Amino acid sequence: MQLHYILKLTPDINRNSKMNLKNNRRRFLKKLGIGFGALSFSGITNLVASKKTSYIHSSFKIDFSAFPDRTWLDESLWAIPMEDWTIKDGKLQFKGKESNSRVNVLTTVIGIGPGSFEISSDMGIKSSRLKNDGSAGFRIGIKDALDNDVKAACYYGKGISTGVSAKGYLFIGDKKLNFPLGFDLSAIKLKLTCNRTNALTDLVLSCKNLSGSKIQLNEKLEEDVDGLIAIANNMEVTSKEPFWFSNVSMQGSKLTDKPENSFGPILWAMHTLSKRVLKLSAQMPPLGQLDNQSISLQLKKVNSWQTVQTQTIDKLSKVAVFRLDKWEQKKDIDYRLVYKNLGKTSYYSGIIRKEPLDRPLVFAGLTCQEWGGYPYSPLIKNLSKHNPDMLYFSGDQLYERNGGYPIKREPVGDSILSFLGKWYMFGWAFRDLMRNRPTICTPDDHDVFQGNMWGEGGKLVTVDEWENNPDSRGGYVQSLEMINVVHQTNCGHMPDAFDNEPLTSGITTWHTDLVYGKTSFAIISDRMFKSGPQNVRKGNGRIDHIKEPLTTNELERPDLELLGKRQMNFLDHWVNDWTGANMKVLLSQTLFSNVSTHHGDNKMFLHGDMDSDGWPKTKRDEVLRLIRKGYVFHINGDQHLPFIVQYSLDKKRDAGWTFCTPAISTGYIRWGAPDLENLPYTDRPSHNLPNTGCYKDVFGNENYVYAVGNPADKYQDNNRYKRAQNKSSGFGLITFNTKLRTIQMDAYRFLANKDKPGLNDQFPGWPLTINQTDNDGRETRYFLPKILLNKPDQVIKITSVLNNKLINVIRSKGNEYQHKVSEKGKYTIQVGEGKSVKIFSEVEASDKPGKVIQYKV
Repeated sequence: MQLHYILKLTPDINRNSKMNLKNNRRRFLKKLGIGFGALSFSGITNLVASKKTSYIHSSFKIDFSAFPDRTWLDESLWAIPMEDWTIKDGKLQFKGKESNSRVNVLTTVIGIGPGSFEISSDMGIKSSRLKNDGSAGFRIGIKDALDNDVKAACYYGKGISTGVSAKGYLFIGDKKLNFPLGFDLSAIKLKLTCNRTNALTDLVLSCKNLSGSKIQLNEKLEEDVDGLIAIANNMEVTSKEPFWFSNVSMQGSKLTDKPENSFGPILWAMHTLSKRVLKLSAQMPPLGQLDNQSISLQLKKVNSWQTVQTQTIDKLSKVAVFRLDKWEQKKDIDYRLVYKNLGKTSYYSGIIRKEPLDRPLVFAGLTCQEWGGYPYSPLIKNLSKHNPDMLYFSGDQLYERNGGYPIKREPVGDSILSFLGKWYMFGWAFRDLMRNRPTICTPDDHDVFQGNMWGEGGKLVTVDEWENNPDSRGGYVQSLEMINVVHQTNCGHMPDAFDNEPLTSGITTWHTDLVYGKTSFAIISDRMFKSGPQNVRKGNGRIDHIKEPLTTNELERPDLELLGKRQMNFLDHWVNDWTGANMKVLLSQTLFSNVSTHHGDNKMFLHGDMDSDGWPKTKRDEVLRLIRKGYVFHINGDQHLPFIVQYSLDKKRDAGWTFCTPAISTGYIRWGAPDLENLPYTDRPSHNLPNTGCYKDVFGNENYVYAVGNPADKYQDNNRYKRAQNKSSGFGLITFNTKLRTIQMDAYRFLANKDKPGLNDQFPGWPLTINQTDNDGRETRYFLPKILLNKPDQVIKITSVLNNKLINVIRSKGNEYQHKVSEKGKYTIQVGEGKSVKIFSEVEASDKPGKVIQYKV
């Protein structure tokens, strides 16, 4: 695999010729694939100041002999791929095979304009392996022409490669100088100097070995050099015996310090607050055995910091979890994490906000982070301006190719580090949003390195079994240890699992409920227990892609599962429990229907996709019947395009509503475009947008599509942020007005800007506001007595006397409530909660309102 990070220079013999320098520049830029004006880019302003006069002489030195052996290097460095670099035996060593692997220096950067700097390092390669191709050295001037964020520079930045090749030469870009015959590379000193005047940049690269032999290569550029510096291996070709480094030093007037660019040792924190219980997880990097293995949580009380808890860092997940009961949720409280190691104290601070009990709750729905839009800067800036109260990441916080390099499935230790390296990309991007607001984070299929996942109750399969049919094979392919690391990193800060008994295989569960801002959330996994397609469909290849209509009940069998018995028992309990809540919301990974119709770059039409939760229909219907009883609204993601859908069961639109939020950054592309296939529909909404209305999916579900945010057919663009916009990337905002009991849905595009609103900031059909009771769409004709309450907002439960089944349960709004039902008959009405429950039995439904029941606490 080739990563496009190298800025190569075309050599020219006559360096004194101004014309040749200009031609050089054109070739230089052409290799970048950018316009000739791009290097007027004003600098990486998050890395360095924009004014030339702000740069001061700076130095950076790191002696790896002072560090214990470990994978994580230092807060001033960021390695890519993270797991392939290590400090061992006092040296920075590389053990991977990816080309253009690098260690970015975060906190010392090259500024714009005149000045000079020098970089040097001891480095070497075993002389016995010199026949293997390999190259290493420094990359300078690393910057992303699109985004001035330090993360963008690390992953998308281009720069000038300078170094040594085991093939026997020194190089600056494409310019090479052969070593003398027999030049020993087993231990060398590599030094690069750069001097920028008003017109020219002089680069001098020298290499000296232990015997005192020295070689020097000079290059002159018309262009300035500014941006990050990186130590790099496999700059040209892969080596089986890569170079090592030690005693790295950088200094000069063209360098400036940017300590705010550091990442670690406390990488980020996530927390939830529910029922006055605070849980907070501190995400740490892969530390060494000799590093401190504990971290403390402090709260600010009366202008001083007090340590309230110290926890051990988990050896595999690198997470420490704190739990504090009886939390004071009615005021903002400052917190900070404290980590002491090797004589240095590090902090990570944030605020546990006052719980929004007296105003609407603004909830952000986020999903699917393919790195094509990394680090998602426009989206994150806009979301910050909306200032949501909560964040929900519904899954696919990473993809297997994120960062531009592949995953490692085996052995177990390498697979965990491979996951962590990509997981850290997510945290680095969103940590400033997460530090000050509760965050719900649930894993999905790509988080455990699977394109699709049908967990089958935690069944484990071998890599060979899975690779024979990777998209349709039921079970988990990764190790038990890695899967539980994924669960711990994503969910360790969430409220305790409803039933925390591990699955038979040992996989941990995390389905739970959370009450915040008078809204009760059920958080479930719609993958963990679901049956795989191989149970009902034969054949090889993508049997999960349904390319022909199904026969009746083709995908129905009594033993098939969707959410599984344990999660259904949890939902049954949750629907009935309204403690502290006025409204109820179900959070899952994807929607309980198939709505997308076309897939992939060739816009392939599919009758259905088994990766949705539209099947098995019998189990799907059981879920919807259950949550309908509590007027539950459903939020999900995964589909790579946004939808607003009302579900159907026995009749069209007789169930609840769901909002499938846009992908943060869409990779695999989908459309919801049934009109292209002339599929029959009814009930098109009054806005008359195409591809909306009631459509029956291949599984037999009637889906009322109120809105869909389709991508552009011609979505490609060299600007990755415009490409993300064209591919329907963005985020959802849901506002729960727990006083009026309304739900407002907004869907913002990737490039929307709250400060500069435009007509196309939201997808067509958004925003939409519905009432809480719209989540039970059954037609009701018969009245139960009006209940007059001497204390407002009471829990009211309606049960059928005929079969003792729950009909509805809700918290009333105000001092009176009247319920309507679909059928005549007798009902039991339970009013109140806790010790204040009163039961009214054998209450008969009537054609007309009029009867009254008095309730007094």
